[in-house]
Amino acid sequence: MTDPKPDAETSVDELFEEWREEEGHVDLSDLRWSDGIVFTIFWALFAVVFLQFYTRYVLNNSFGWTEEIARYLLIGVTFVGAVTAMRKGSHIAVEALLVFLPKGPRHWLLVVIDGIVAAFCGFLTWYAYQLGRRAPGMIMSIDVPKKYIYWAVALALLAMTIHAA
Repeated sequence: MTDPKPDAETSVDELFEEWREEEGHVDLSDLRWSDGIVFTIFWALFAVVFLQFYTRYVLNNSFGWTEEIARYLLIGVTFVGAVTAMRKGSHIAVEALLVFLPKGPRHWLLVVIDGIVAAFCGFLTWYAYQLGRRAPGMIMSIDVPKKYIYWAVALALLAMTIHAA
C-alpha cells in the first residue's frame, strides 16, 4: 500500500490543476468590434517593427519611415486598448481600502470614482481635440496631417468617457 500525499502537497497539486484548467480555457465571449481594431493596430505595429528590424540588421539598410510609424501605431494600441480596458473594468486600481468598507459606502465611493474618471477622460477628450485643431505640419514620413493622430486619440478618449459614465 502506498502512502498518501500530505494534505499540503495535495492541495497545491489540486490548485495547480485547477489553474491549468482555467488557463487552458480562453473565454472570447466578451469581445467586441473595438477589440478587433486594437488587434489590427497591434499586428500592424508588429509588422512595422519586424520590418524595421529586418531591414536594419539583416539588410543593413533600414527604411526611414518605420520608426515614426511604429511610434504612432504604439500610441494607437495604447489608447484604443485603454478603451477595451475601460469597458471591461480592468484598468489598474488600488483597492486596498475598498475591501474594508461596507457594501453601501463602497458602492457610492465607486460611483464617485467613476464620475471623476469620466470627467477626467472628458476633459482629455476636449484637450486632444483642441490639440488636433492646432497641430501644425505633417507626419514626416507619410505626408499625412498630424491632426489625425490627435483626433484618433480624442475618439479613443471619448469612448473611454462613455464607458466610464
